[in-house]
Amino acid sequence: MLLVSLFAVKNLTTAEGGAVCFNLPDSFDHEEIYKEFCIKILHGQSKDALAKTVKGAWRYDVLEPGFKCNMTDLQAAIGLVELERYEENLERRKQIFEAYDAAFKPENWAITPVYKSDNRETCYHLYLMRIANVSEAQRDSIIQEIFEQDVAVNVHFQPLPLLTAYKERGYSIDHYPEAYLKYAAEISLPVYFNLSDEQVNSVIHAVKNAVKSVIG
Repeated sequence: MLLVSLFAVKNLTTAEGGAVCFNLPDSFDHEEIYKEFCIKILHGQSKDALAKTVKGAWRYDVLEPGFKCNMTDLQAAIGLVELERYEENLERRKQIFEAYDAAFKPENWAITPVYKSDNRETCYHLYLMRIANVSEAQRDSIIQEIFEQDVAVNVHFQPLPLLTAYKERGYSIDHYPEAYLKYAAEISLPVYFNLSDEQVNSVIHAVKNAVKSVIG
């Protein structure tokens, strides 16, 4: 079973929400599976709103402590359109990855991400570049310099021990040095599918200028 986020910035979006992907046997009862999922996503109720509109069928039961996580029809409609153009969007993301690679691989300060090997390939959602031999403070300064050039970048992701909820539970980043080193040098570059070639070049120039400004 695979859980998929469909948040607004993902490769395929419904603006908010998610999906469950799973393998089914050749022969399966669609109605039984649908009923089981409806119970889990509708507070554990035995009937959805449509079923309650049938004459005399207003009464329902709660069969288990469920969740309220059903997707709206509007979100599903967005998702169907997004699904139709997924391959086209993915191809554009690949092109952006390749442009970043061509620009940054020759730079001795750039650690570009591995996104394809003999047996796997990324979904091209995030281009996680790292800057070699920098401190977290220097990385932050580079990000600020990029922002000053009207280019937005990000950091994915902060190690959990840096976050208050986990600090309060006794976790310390000192126990996770490798995770910290990866995080402290990382900058996520924009990869959204309608980024133009001109904008991609603007990102590349902004990053190079910022690195030069901070570390020479």
